[in-house]
Amino acid sequence: MHALSTMPGILTEKVYYKIGEVAEVVGVKTSVLRFWESEFPFLKPIKSSAGQRLYSKNEVELALQVKHLLYNEKFTIEGVKKRVNARGKLINPEDRLAVVTDYSSVLKELRTELKILRSLL
Repeated sequence: MHALSTMPGILTEKVYYKIGEVAEVVGVKTSVLRFWESEFPFLKPIKSSAGQRLYSKNEVELALQVKHLLYNEKFTIEGVKKRVNARGKLINPEDRLAVVTDYSSVLKELRTELKILRSLL
């Protein structure tokens, strides 16, 4: 079940949603959505000929995800940028940790303990 289906009657099934509709569903002001657009490359609604921002269903889902990360998970703006790639996909935090974490000290300690165990045999 996607997030939009959890809010029956708020958004109808259409291709694009106006910024006011998105703000109501996400639960933030339109100015917050415009700020998020400036911060997150994956939130780029198209603009109508009249200059109105039009969000796709995917962008509404992404805005809900951003709100969850910021408000519920307490991520900073920079934290969300590190957690979500430019296409709007969540980056697996374990994948990032495996690359960043240095296990050399743990391995050295383990090696020392194994040498001690071997000498006892």
